[in-house]
Amino acid sequence: MFGALALAGCGGAAPAATDSPASTPTTPSGPRASASVTAEPSAAITPQPSSDPTASPAASHDARLDALPSRIVVADLEIDLPVVSGDLDVPGNPPDYPLCDVAQYLTTYRYPARPGTTTWIYGHARADMFLPLLEASERDDGRELVGMTVDLYSDGGRRYTYRITEVVRHATDRGIARDVPEDSRRLVLQTSEGPRGTVPKLQVAAELIDETSADPAEAMPPASPRSCYIP
Repeated sequence: MFGALALAGCGGAAPAATDSPASTPTTPSGPRASASVTAEPSAAITPQPSSDPTASPAASHDARLDALPSRIVVADLEIDLPVVSGDLDVPGNPPDYPLCDVAQYLTTYRYPARPGTTTWIYGHARADMFLPLLEASERDDGRELVGMTVDLYSDGGRRYTYRITEVVRHATDRGIARDVPEDSRRLVLQTSEGPRGTVPKLQVAAELIDETSADPAEAMPPASPRSCYIP
């Protein structure tokens, strides 16, 4: 589904963009684009610390390595969203179409605690979501983004702070996730650049610079993902 770059990243006040795993470039998987709309909200989700039963045997001995993303904050852009699984099923929402009012992680890239890995977070380019990221990228090819810090929280009660190092506009694959040094960890933020069904995406890469503990209430805000798909 994420063959090429199939994740939608949706638009809001500006372009009607979407970011879904089905419309992301393909290399490993990512988000796609949709228009701004409303749909019935799903039941609110109150995050609970959890261990992932699909964790590999090599990592299962340490539950901390199985922690999953739960909140994303880009303070300079006033982005602050709960994070839920890209596989979350919400009534009325097509498979691989991004949900509204939350960001989502690609299950292929979901473990921020593991060295040498990428964590991939995507969301619609809508107001109150990732629209500020898209708008910043359109000014001078996103140079203002380089050097900004991003905080990713996990359900393991940790805060991972990254510094943005690269802005890739019009991306058509997931090559940005590859070749992470064993002593490093990478975060990729993705959103759409155009209307629903548009493949090229905005991708922003950031490298880990700090890791600290976080209060569970701060790390795991309640999430109320909803479908905003318009047929």
